[in-house]
Amino acid sequence: TSQWLAIDCGSFISTTENDIDWQTDDRFINTGSNQQLRVFSFEILDSFRLFTEQNKNCYTLPMSQPSRYFIRAAFNYGNYDKLSKPPPFDLEIDGNKWTTVVTSLTKIEFYEVIYTSRGDNVSVCLARTKANQFPFISSLEAWPIPDTMYTQMSRSLAWLNSYRYNYGTNDPNDVILGYPTDSYNRIWEPAIPPEMVARTANTTILYSTTVEHPPHSAIFDAIESSSSTNSISLSFKIGKANSLNYIETYFTELTALSINDTRSFDIYVDGNYKVTISPEYQNCTGAWAIINEAGTLTAELRPTSESTLPPIISAIELYTASDALITTGTSQDDCKRHLPPSFCFSIIHTFWGFGDSSQAPLSNWTDEVENHAFRVTLYGNGWVALPMIRFKDLSNNSLSGHIPEFLGNLLNLKLLNLDYNKFSGHIPHNILKKKIRFSVKGNPNVDDPRGSKAATIVGLAVGIPLALILVLFLGIACFLTRKRRVAGQAQVTAPQLGGPQVQNSSAHEMPVQENASTSMSMVPLIMLPQPGNVDNMSNHHIPVTNHVEPNILATENGEGTSFHTSMVPDMDMEELDELLEQHERARG
Repeated sequence: TSQWLAIDCGSFISTTENDIDWQTDDRFINTGSNQQLRVFSFEILDSFRLFTEQNKNCYTLPMSQPSRYFIRAAFNYGNYDKLSKPPPFDLEIDGNKWTTVVTSLTKIEFYEVIYTSRGDNVSVCLARTKANQFPFISSLEAWPIPDTMYTQMSRSLAWLNSYRYNYGTNDPNDVILGYPTDSYNRIWEPAIPPEMVARTANTTILYSTTVEHPPHSAIFDAIESSSSTNSISLSFKIGKANSLNYIETYFTELTALSINDTRSFDIYVDGNYKVTISPEYQNCTGAWAIINEAGTLTAELRPTSESTLPPIISAIELYTASDALITTGTSQDDCKRHLPPSFCFSIIHTFWGFGDSSQAPLSNWTDEVENHAFRVTLYGNGWVALPMIRFKDLSNNSLSGHIPEFLGNLLNLKLLNLDYNKFSGHIPHNILKKKIRFSVKGNPNVDDPRGSKAATIVGLAVGIPLALILVLFLGIACFLTRKRRVAGQAQVTAPQLGGPQVQNSSAHEMPVQENASTSMSMVPLIMLPQPGNVDNMSNHHIPVTNHVEPNILATENGEGTSFHTSMVPDMDMEELDELLEQHERARG
């Protein structure tokens, strides 16, 4: 168990149970609050971490090596809020949806996945999906899987454990709660399906078993059909339409057969023959299949004509494959080598706007946002190139230490808001010497050589009051009219309100929204705080058309995407810079 990671979420103390070291979760996440249940018999699950502040909260799990892992999350609601309303919410892993968690008023819910890590960290996030329904988590575990196990599962997918049954007992006390009963820490639920007969082996010895190593106690219990001519039919509801499913079955002969007895049966899955099984005494036999299924998967054990004994089965596992995983995006290793972790996360978190940027969990980060990947391009000298970023808001994030020099290396950055953080020291020279409009107010320990003449950032994208927008538009119109009179028929480019044109950027791929006749590229702009109201912040996405004419903007709301013809005159970045300079001179 030395490579296993076990987190007792919400606990204030670390403990050791069954040779597993359970850690507190403050090393892996810094959002949420610790909560305690009043009475619970299993110590590990008597605490939980509750998330009420933002929409998405992420644990960063360190992995000792890129490998396949079992990852399991547990949820014990325990009616902690006395509302008798266990909340639903989503689980995500490295930016991919894992599952929708449906918590219970009376039961502990476990969710488990087989996942291949691609770096030295895996991100597990809890995402709120309904108003006032707050995610929580009781425990989080990860442990490596030997390469010899579950070899038929594609490593390019995540495999969600849908069912795992220990047949032959229905006593709740017989549930196998992982290690040490199961050497690979899996949980097996006891079950006896209707019309089946429970059987128990007369031995406790297994001389051989399958490469999946089911626990012996699960193999020594079994069910069989009521007669030698009856089949065993096991049906499983598959929650994911048109999904790939992996089914593994386990068998043993429970007693030594007499010379006149035989037991053999054919396995059919969804009506298709797979294999014939003859269980062996004191040996465990397994059979597996991969099936495409749209609704209900049915496994049948049909007795052969030679069999004098009914079909029998000891245990079963069923896994459902995920959709194709997001595998591109910002490299975690690149981030760690070149950028401070808090800024790496904050760039992605604040720029894309999931959750509340003022409550960003800065020690945790994910390279997936809204199901699309985000790429940071790093050059050999450590410079970071984010061509699409022209307006950057890092305000109200409790960032501390010196202002990083890499912010001055953002190639196209025009506006930078560092207000109301905990920075200290000097402003980097490369920020001062570049034509970047920036603000550091609310950071009393920052030495700003501009003194009282420090520029105030203008929230040009969405933060400017409507009246100021009208004034700016009128000013732009007058300015361009005057310029065009001088330039005659000179052409100007499409508006650059959200950054450079997407088709001209090769540094990273942007998410695309398709409309019946218009291809839209999502180019985020960050709302900057209005003077005197730093708490009233939110993030906005303003898609900008790839086409030069007409100028069409799309806005998102609860009912979908609305398209509007823009009344903003065309202007290029040179003209925008000149207008901003005029505006600043007027303010000064």
